Amino acid sequence: MKAYLQVLSTGTADCPPSVILHFDSQRYLINCGEGTQRLCMQQKVRFSKLKTILFTRTHWDCIGGAPGMLLTLSDVGIRNMRLLGGENLTHAIISTRHFVYRNTMAVETVEFTKDSGNYRDENLRITAVQVYPDSFDRGMPYEWPSPPTPSHRSHSSSPSNSAAASPVPKNSDSPVAGSKRSSDELSPLTSTLAAVEDEQSPKNDTEIRKMILEGMFNLSKNTNAHPLANKKVKRNPRAPAPQTDVDMIEAARTAETSHTCGGAPAKLVNGRFMDLPRTTPNTSAISYICQSADYVGKFNREAAIALGVKAGKPFGELVSGKSVQTESGDTVHPHQVINGGRPGRVFMVIDCPSTDYVSGLVSAKEFERFQGAVGSGSDKLTAACIVHLGGHAVLSHPEYKAWMQRFGPETQHIIANQEYCSQKLIWRSQSQSCYKLSALDSNIFPLPYYSNTPAHDLSADLNGLAVKADLAESMMTFLLEPSAGLERSEVIQPMELFKDFSPLKNSPKDYLREYYSMALKAREEIAKEKAFGPTEVPGKDVVLTSLGTGSSHPSKYRNVSATLVETPRHGSFLLDTGEGTYGQMFRQFGGYRLSADQANSVDDRIKGLKGIFISHLHADHHLGIVTLIDRWNQLRTADTDPLYLIAPLKFNTFLQELSDTQDFGYQNVRYIQSEDIVHWRQLQHDPRYRTARPALMSLFETSGFKDIQTVDVIHCPWAYGISMTHKDGWKIVYSGDTRPSQNLVEAGQGATVLLHEATFEDDMEEEALKKRHSTTKEAIMVGEGMEAKHTLLTHFSQRYPKIPRFDADDKSTIIGICFDLMSVKFGEIEHLAKFLPALEILYSPQSDEAKEGEEENNDAELKILQKQSQ
Repeated sequence: MKAYLQVLSTGTADCPPSVILHFDSQRYLINCGEGTQRLCMQQKVRFSKLKTILFTRTHWDCIGGAPGMLLTLSDVGIRNMRLLGGENLTHAIISTRHFVYRNTMAVETVEFTKDSGNYRDENLRITAVQVYPDSFDRGMPYEWPSPPTPSHRSHSSSPSNSAAASPVPKNSDSPVAGSKRSSDELSPLTSTLAAVEDEQSPKNDTEIRKMILEGMFNLSKNTNAHPLANKKVKRNPRAPAPQTDVDMIEAARTAETSHTCGGAPAKLVNGRFMDLPRTTPNTSAISYICQSADYVGKFNREAAIALGVKAGKPFGELVSGKSVQTESGDTVHPHQVINGGRPGRVFMVIDCPSTDYVSGLVSAKEFERFQGAVGSGSDKLTAACIVHLGGHAVLSHPEYKAWMQRFGPETQHIIANQEYCSQKLIWRSQSQSCYKLSALDSNIFPLPYYSNTPAHDLSADLNGLAVKADLAESMMTFLLEPSAGLERSEVIQPMELFKDFSPLKNSPKDYLREYYSMALKAREEIAKEKAFGPTEVPGKDVVLTSLGTGSSHPSKYRNVSATLVETPRHGSFLLDTGEGTYGQMFRQFGGYRLSADQANSVDDRIKGLKGIFISHLHADHHLGIVTLIDRWNQLRTADTDPLYLIAPLKFNTFLQELSDTQDFGYQNVRYIQSEDIVHWRQLQHDPRYRTARPALMSLFETSGFKDIQTVDVIHCPWAYGISMTHKDGWKIVYSGDTRPSQNLVEAGQGATVLLHEATFEDDMEEEALKKRHSTTKEAIMVGEGMEAKHTLLTHFSQRYPKIPRFDADDKSTIIGICFDLMSVKFGEIEHLAKFLPALEILYSPQSDEAKEGEEENNDAELKILQKQSQ
């Protein structure tokens, strides 16, 4: 048997620390924060054997990447997953039920408690040591404002989108195996369900949560079956027929208002619509003591025969650890005939989030048998390796250092924390792409921020300790079986952008030489145009930054959807917040603020946030929001302007329910329901719009906008675009995910900038119809239809940078292509067209990226994921 521990992430702003355990039969992941899935793709870590994830805390830092990871694992064929962690783990996972669902996977959760902390399978024996902070107070759940009841809602219907412009396949709402990851797809079937009969109703909160989890991940033999196909469904003949996606919400809520989770319901309804039982955050941290299976050693056949054991079944029993009797009545024990047997190796992952946890950790009795003199007791064992996730305050704490030393000099300590391991670049492919693009314009395509110098010196903090300690490095390995020791052959060395990539400019490769030549030509042409004076554009100093331009799942070159719009003197607004958005902002805006005279920092951008718009419930558009709100809340002061969230109703439900497991400050965010400010409600003087107007007016006051309207588009239920008009005379329209929408064209008339998805190339129109996305040509047509001055294309399905083909010369709208970490002022968007010839060379079939893509097309997992993104 070969077994080893491998550091995946050392801990950076992009991706919290994580560890992978490799065994012959499966892999285990310890913690899955935002960015973990993307890092697996960057480091070519395969998903196919991953079947168990352990979490040290029920905190977004540890679980934020799990929803997207579960969807991807299902897509690549994993059928059974087990999640291990502390209290509230199940609650946190099922809070995502409105957008995380698969009927091709079963998921089981195991929650450890103070009294029940053991787990065992064929590879591992695990002891979960749960530690609480010194001042732990559960408190009471936050009382959220009650949502308006259906009777207070208007059921007026929306003008429908043009059927001719956007035909939709029949029955395309039902989630099926192999489809693009689906949210809570509310088809007419599910929207009119009144109840589902079940012989056994859940009896307590734990059973309710388990039942909802089983409904989310319902592994069915018939993977195309509707999740409720094996239930007896009662339809309510009096339920109103929903006329639009907006009004389907009320229809569903009306059909199910009879059910609450406060008691033991008589009937079981579709779990995706159930309210969760309340809970409160449990701030305990779990450290894991793990021991691999005992090493059996080699069976000595000659010794067994000499002792009188006959060949056959008795040999097998000795190998399995059982004693046997010979015909003469003598007992033969395994240790008499097996050479080299020994207990499995012990390794630990220690999560001590702050000094408040130190006293509880160092006094935990579970560690005592691994400390002190080796062999001083019959049950004493040596810990071969310990991974520490704590930061500077913890590792420099005298009690913690003394506790570390008690494990003895043989134990290898590995420190994985961003305070010690530095903010090195972990997205190597994205960084190389940024370096090449910077040749076009270093302001529009800046180099990502990084630092290879740790904030704290580990050797200084551990000075005087007789311990063997090393800083974690990505892909560092500690061998467990058959031998033990540190291995660095796969370690990814830190990048120095100018040192590592400067030879590219003198590359012998023809396409790169041609690209740099054409980049110079483009810069010269733009300089000549600027010499005649700037073009007057409304909002010319407004900056649009593409933080994620990919679709479906993060990839090496493109993160998932997010765009930041920065307005001079009025702060900024985020349009979608895919997983990893905070990490992208960190790289784009200069890292943390470390001093008062620092020119730029991500903290400034977070503090300046006025609003966030979430277009729809698909996971690739919003899983980064928790980190953003949490960071905003930490930076918030008494004079900080409110932060507003415009999102579908069910997304508000998700954030409220998740807040029961972690206080990330959502109670300080002001929520505006997307359904209440749909453009046609304002035209019809709808009462729902009047209800939302006071919050809108407050948002206008702080952000400088004078009109904000959502637009119901054609993608999935509760999918919206947005039109935002500023008092300074400029207007931005964002499509979200959609087929070409007449509603969007009408609401966006005269836009200064249209940011429109272009998921598919023009020769994939059939796929675009099936998946309810747009092609490049269709996106440009929408821009022309609304007479937008500029049309920026984003949300591409390809794993690798590839330039969509289009003729920009005869178009009435100026067209640009978005790249990750591109920052462009409205007054400079017209220059993007000058870059197209150079970009077509840079990302031609001869490029390194294209060849890399061809090679990886032979990878079964990546081929599946590419299909899912289309």
